[in-house]
Amino acid sequence: MRAAAIICIRNEEVHVERLIRDLVTEGLDVVLLDNDSTDATVELAEPFLGRGLLRIERIPWLGCLSTEQALEATRRAIEGLDHDWVLHLGADESPASPDEGKTLLDGFAEADAAGANCINFDEFVFIPRAGEDMRGRDYRRLVTRYYFLDPYSPRLMRAWRRDAGLDNRRYAGHQLTGGARIYERSFPLRHYVVLSADHARRKYLDRVVAQDEADRGWHAGREMESEDLELPGDDPRIRMLPDGSSKAFDRSMPCRSHYWNWAKERPVRYDRLSARARRWARRRLITRYEIVPARGEAPH
Repeated sequence: MRAAAIICIRNEEVHVERLIRDLVTEGLDVVLLDNDSTDATVELAEPFLGRGLLRIERIPWLGCLSTEQALEATRRAIEGLDHDWVLHLGADESPASPDEGKTLLDGFAEADAAGANCINFDEFVFIPRAGEDMRGRDYRRLVTRYYFLDPYSPRLMRAWRRDAGLDNRRYAGHQLTGGARIYERSFPLRHYVVLSADHARRKYLDRVVAQDEADRGWHAGREMESEDLELPGDDPRIRMLPDGSSKAFDRSMPCRSHYWNWAKERPVRYDRLSARARRWARRRLITRYEIVPARGEAPH
C-alpha cells in the first residue's frame, strides 16, 4: 500500500521541516503546494526532494487566505497521484496511528482491510505555557500540554481512499461527501496552533480571509483579538502527556472551541456534549456516513 499527504502551505518556515520529516517517518510521500511563501519555507523544504518529498508546486497568492483555492489545488494534485490513500493536512498538524509502534501507513492499511474508505481524526491542540516561545525549538518533543478540540464528531475526515469518489471541498476540507465509510477508530491529530503569544499575534491578528468563505462560516472560531494573545495557564481542560511521543490522549473533557474563546462560552455539560455533537454532525452532512468497525465485524 502507498499513501501520500498533500499540504498547501504559506510562510510556514517554523513548521515545514518538522512536517515533512513526520510524514516521511510515518511512511507517506509528500506533495507540497506553496502559496507564494515570502519566507524560507521553500528553501527549507527543498532538501527533502527525492527523500519522501515528491514535488513542490506553486500556487499564486491572491492577497488573502483562500481555503477554496487550496482545496482546488489539492484536488488537482490528487488527480496526478497513483497512491492508494491520500491525506490532506495543514502545516501545523501532525497525524499518527492510534497504536504505539505502528505508523500512519500501518493504520491506513488496517482501515483499508476493514473495508473503510476514510478515516476521521481527533484533534488535540498543543500549546506552550504562558511566556514560552517554541519557535526554532523541538516543540514536537517539548510541548506536552494539550486540549481535546471536539465541537462535533466526526469532524476531520482528512484521509481517504483515492479511488473512492470522495470529495473534501464542500466543508472547507474537514468533511467528505460522496459516500463516506468511516473507520471505527479515530486517529490522533496533533495541532500546534500557536508556538508563543507573539506567534499568535503574527498568525491571526492581521490575517485576511476570502470574504465569501467568511460569509459561509469557514473561518469561524479563528478570530483572535489583542486581549486573546496570552497563552492559558492552568485549566481543567488542559491535559498533559507523559512525554512528547506518547499517544495516551485524554478525551474525557472535549472543548467546543480554541482557548481564546473559552472565556466567552457558556459552561459545558461534558457528559452530554458527545452525543449531541454526533447528532448535529449527522444533520450537517449532505450525505449520511457509515461507520466501519475494526477487525472485520459487520458494519452497523
